[in-house]
Amino acid sequence: MNSFLSRGKIKLLIKYTVHRLSRWIRGDGIRSPFVFDIKYPVYKLNRKRFIGEGIHSPFVFDINRNVIKSRISYKEYRDIKKYRRSLAKKRGRIKTEDYGAGSRVFSSDTRRIKDIARFTASSFNTGKLLFRLARYFKPQIIIELGTSLGSGTFCLAKGSEEGRVYSIEACPRQTRIAGTELKKTGIMNFELIEGVFQEKLPELLRRFEKVDLVYFDGDHRKESLLWQFRQCLPKAVPGTVFVVGDIHWSNGMNEAWKIICSDSAISLYFDLFYCGLIFFREGMAEQKYLHGYSD
Repeated sequence: MNSFLSRGKIKLLIKYTVHRLSRWIRGDGIRSPFVFDIKYPVYKLNRKRFIGEGIHSPFVFDINRNVIKSRISYKEYRDIKKYRRSLAKKRGRIKTEDYGAGSRVFSSDTRRIKDIARFTASSFNTGKLLFRLARYFKPQIIIELGTSLGSGTFCLAKGSEEGRVYSIEACPRQTRIAGTELKKTGIMNFELIEGVFQEKLPELLRRFEKVDLVYFDGDHRKESLLWQFRQCLPKAVPGTVFVVGDIHWSNGMNEAWKIICSDSAISLYFDLFYCGLIFFREGMAEQKYLHGYSD
């Protein structure tokens, strides 16, 4: 048996497929159970395995231990799960307006609300990661590109209760639902902005001298992501964090991620497969990590 079809690799592929299928059945934010069946095992086999040991940078060691691989069970995780479940129970259909790369799941613009929550919202693990990032860095100005039904907004707002989340969403019906559901939770440190990124993002950025955290999770097209990144880059300062969702969703997203990571302003980036983390730090030579984070 050749190296590509070794027993260990076949077992990894089977294990991962079963894991994805079970999460898809549970409705845990999985677009399709088979989208990454080949890419992800290859990524897993080629990544650097570490949970902190052997990392020389104290900053990277700390981020890895306390954010990416944190084993703390925050009480806020229950609130995140409760918000997701409330969306999954909502009845009714809405007509969506998609200005991005489209959907791999839906064939119609009219969709059930609970299906939008199930297939297009950030997964529970990604939500917890967003919460931990916000809790660790305590960002004051957070921008989210792509509100959907507010799952990511909720996690970021919960994580940085002293900060404020500004979330842009092009679909007015999803914006209204997100606003209603978020207000039910009692959080107030958010502002939903309805409109397309090309119009609303430059307007929003003009309001601030800097941004502390940006979550790119809207338009999954190469040129659109690069445009969003270049718009936000001048507002990045030492300490700013960029989170890029679905970096391997398509060849275009993969290419955009590589171009973003090659920018000289970036000090450190983590490829977590389902998303990428970018850090702007003073006095740090560029570092790259393929991490075994599992979504």
